[in-house]
Amino acid sequence: MIMETMEVFVTVLLALLWSFHPTSSFICDKNAEVCETSLIAEHHLTMFHPKANKVVPYGGKLYPYNTDPKSATDLDSVPENEVIIANGVQRPVVVFNKTLPGPDIIVYEGQTVIIHVTNKMRSEVLGVHWHGLYQRNTPFMDGVPFITQCPILPGQTFTYKFQAYPKGTFWYYSTTGLQRIDGASGALIIRPKGADTTTEHVLQVQEWYNSMHSNGASLLAKFGEGTQHSKHLVSPDGAIYHSIFTPTSALINGKGKVNELPFYTFKGNRNNSFLFRTIATGAVLPFKISIDGHKLTIIEANGYRVKGINVESVILNPGERIVFKTNKLDSRTYNFWIRATTVDVSNSIEIRAILCYDENEVAEPKTSPTICSSKKPCKVFNCPFGLFPVKEYIECITSDKVDSLEPTELQKAPNKKQFKEYFLNFEYPGTPKAAINGKQFLQPSASALTQPNSISTPCNTSCVGCQCTNSINLKHNDTVHFVLTNIGTGKGWGHPVHLHGHSFELLKMGFPTYNRITGNITTENEEIKCIKRRNDYCMTFTWSDSSWMNGNALGLNLVNPPLKDTVVIPRGGYVVIRIRANNPGLWLLHSLVDHQTLYGMSVMINESSHFVHQPPSDFPKCGNFDGIQTPLH
Repeated sequence: MIMETMEVFVTVLLALLWSFHPTSSFICDKNAEVCETSLIAEHHLTMFHPKANKVVPYGGKLYPYNTDPKSATDLDSVPENEVIIANGVQRPVVVFNKTLPGPDIIVYEGQTVIIHVTNKMRSEVLGVHWHGLYQRNTPFMDGVPFITQCPILPGQTFTYKFQAYPKGTFWYYSTTGLQRIDGASGALIIRPKGADTTTEHVLQVQEWYNSMHSNGASLLAKFGEGTQHSKHLVSPDGAIYHSIFTPTSALINGKGKVNELPFYTFKGNRNNSFLFRTIATGAVLPFKISIDGHKLTIIEANGYRVKGINVESVILNPGERIVFKTNKLDSRTYNFWIRATTVDVSNSIEIRAILCYDENEVAEPKTSPTICSSKKPCKVFNCPFGLFPVKEYIECITSDKVDSLEPTELQKAPNKKQFKEYFLNFEYPGTPKAAINGKQFLQPSASALTQPNSISTPCNTSCVGCQCTNSINLKHNDTVHFVLTNIGTGKGWGHPVHLHGHSFELLKMGFPTYNRITGNITTENEEIKCIKRRNDYCMTFTWSDSSWMNGNALGLNLVNPPLKDTVVIPRGGYVVIRIRANNPGLWLLHSLVDHQTLYGMSVMINESSHFVHQPPSDFPKCGNFDGIQTPLH
């Protein structure tokens, strides 16, 4: 049934595609006060061009499928930059401005950003989130349908306006259903105010699916495991991740391995170091990224500066961004492989790109990856677990082990009268269930921020394993510790979790105990315990040692903790994050594995509600309508 629906969808889509004008990156003038651009979301097809319903690769070029490429000339070929290539298999996509990924949006810190978002999809709604931005004074521009705004309906335009803050590497994406797995995302770079342009590259990596699109994926998300697409994936720590669908390939900047077509290529100058801004835009798997023959110097993680560390590779979990510098090269080699490999032992996928130096001809590299050994172990930054198996000779540097170069605004010892500590367990006991502290998040029927009286399904204390609109109320200016856990019956793969409206300080990561030979988990972290359980869920967690309560846990980094907006909760472990509740709004805290969010792994943070800035008077409203009283005569 899903495949039949897809065939009808493709037939209709072909009738709608009559022009192709892909949009390149938008770079704002650094001296401008206001930066204004547009994004158009629409359905499209990969391997499509107006000259032909389908294009095929041959001899390093693309040709209409009904052309004999052996006798064709260059005039018959189709420009690569006018085709959404992906992995070369034709399938429907949801994209911005006819590009995969969407156009880079590059602005400068402090500028006013205006983005007109138009929904040209015929049958799907839309919302666009600007991941990592504070949205201070503009919480209604955060872009989450039914949380901070009404969805953008087909044919409608919603204009977002916000301040470009903070500086760093961020991204934007559709927050509706599973459109993100179809390509509805792009890079959002905020450069330091007045900064000169430096040599930098944006590298976006994601998994890809041959026969799946967001409508079909939504059906699978509803009906869950047991479908023909579901498969258990295995993490190096032995965690079983119950995925409802399995990727078949991966993309770097929208391009995978396609027979006879060149790989995506980055150009560089061998006499200078330069930046790579890497972004994980996928929805399921982490990727390990490396460049043959190069050391990587980490200088920024999730938008914020860190004290530089040199590593062989980095791991990016969904939603994370890491910026690294390459070393100046002393080599006669001019072409190097860039490798992005899924961190999954059961279905490992590698996608490559090329780093080509100077003005040399691009050619497939002859380079090899670094060989890790007992004498020269490889350092890897941002592991979602504590260690790799010992025979892999990899040293993990987890994200809490770097020093921030950003000033902290919080005191080492908070005022206990303005301090709160919350324990939140992220649970995935089985498809299609996901919850936080036993509560499956139920999406409101109206914009919760701007129409708070329309929320009709709030949670109560007896709700365990049920669906409700879960929220946590924070008092203005309180210092808040969130202890985020991934333990108990419902623990799963390391959960990548994102908090809207804030950067938080990562004070500590608590890992389970591992078998050093296999890398598998042997016992959960014992510093956290469940004190109230019902059914498959734990309702209440606390510290095993009561003296750790109220911000007194051992091992907290209160001096220079890294700032983040996204963090991975290790399987069988926990993280401690800290914020000050000084950004009034309604902010979602949720898993970045999209189908887990659909299953209910979210909670709203209702912060400083009495100080929330109100939206414009004509801000859209939505909600249920009861026509029972409608007169018929």
